[in-house]
Amino acid sequence: MVQGKITNSCYYLQICASRGISIFGFMKVLQLCNKVPYPEKDGGAIGINVFSREFLRAGHKVKMLAMNTTKHFVDIQSIPAEFRNGIGLETVTVDNSVKPAKALMALLKGESYNISRFYSKEYEEKLEAILNKETYDVVQVEGLYVASYIPNIRKLSKAPIIMRAHNVEWKIWERLADEEKNPLKKSYLKILRRQLRKYEENAVNLCDGITTTTVNDMNLLKVMGCKTPIAHIPFGINVSRYSPVQSPEPNTLLYIGALDWLPNLQALEWFLKEVWNKVNSVLPDVKLHIAGRNMPENIKAGEYSNVIFHGEVENALTFMNTYNIMLSPLLAGSGVRVKIIEGMALGKPIVTSTVGIEGIECNYGKDVMVADTPDEFCNAIKQLIQNPNFTRHLSANARTFALTNHDIQKIVEKLVAFYSERIKAK
Repeated sequence: MVQGKITNSCYYLQICASRGISIFGFMKVLQLCNKVPYPEKDGGAIGINVFSREFLRAGHKVKMLAMNTTKHFVDIQSIPAEFRNGIGLETVTVDNSVKPAKALMALLKGESYNISRFYSKEYEEKLEAILNKETYDVVQVEGLYVASYIPNIRKLSKAPIIMRAHNVEWKIWERLADEEKNPLKKSYLKILRRQLRKYEENAVNLCDGITTTTVNDMNLLKVMGCKTPIAHIPFGINVSRYSPVQSPEPNTLLYIGALDWLPNLQALEWFLKEVWNKVNSVLPDVKLHIAGRNMPENIKAGEYSNVIFHGEVENALTFMNTYNIMLSPLLAGSGVRVKIIEGMALGKPIVTSTVGIEGIECNYGKDVMVADTPDEFCNAIKQLIQNPNFTRHLSANARTFALTNHDIQKIVEKLVAFYSERIKAK
């Protein structure tokens, strides 16, 4: 019996070695973030931490170096010690507030101010100290905004650098420019988009691997000239966290999203101005509940009948479970909308836009409702309110889709396999 165990263990170690995996098949991952991914209320934070937690659960070692920015400043002691210690969290305070003089200087130089706002000498020094102290199997760059540190990593580490491209960033700014009505703002957004695209086209080819959350983004990067190996790794959820309630409050709609992210703010403003009066006129008993961090005062001050503003809520899943129909009327964006997948996992009937559902390979009209014009949104909401049987089927299909296609355990297995290939290639 003992001999059999030894033989099997030796075989396992040989397989790990052939795949380039380090000690006993477990990898050491250095995770670089442009913000502290806590609290786990917005898609960005959830999209980072769900992978960190699954890495730890699977036995891998994670070290996270995060910028604690002025825009998303976090009291580090508010993060549960178990998680903070588990990921070996270190932070560097970074002032990434918009400074008009620096923005103008970047504009004149033809540089991307979106990127330069996230450069910090202190972060660079901390990164170098970490790499001098310990070796890693993979350096995981969480998005484009920490790509400027790739040259520093190259100097001190032989580990493959993998960028998790949460979005194709320039595409977001292109769509924002397309929807902007003010000519001056539109021109400026187009300049930002052009500068960001130039930077992004170069940055993706500095890495040893790229992962995208959607097939669309993967294909777009290839069209942009990306020669780096790319894998499509969708967003995942810990299915045990998502338990739908049987009886959410009837005749209610919900919107939730961080309102310091411009596409979310644009979407909400459009819905309130262009859609809500139509809905309210045909469904006068229906209430709209809105939650989101950093909600602008001008939105809260708006006179909208049957709209309740909650601001930032303590628990996003509880808020989503409380009310019935979920809205996501995005006009701009890239990557995948984490909140939509979470809503589907909770069995929410969802009305979203073509942009909102991008990258989520579900069936329109079966798993979610898709609308793009004010009339289409109004009609979809009306159908869900007035046809409970259809709504129940939509909810059940949505939950089945999310649990089947976005289980984080299966997705991380795919990610680890891609990392192993990149380690072997190095």
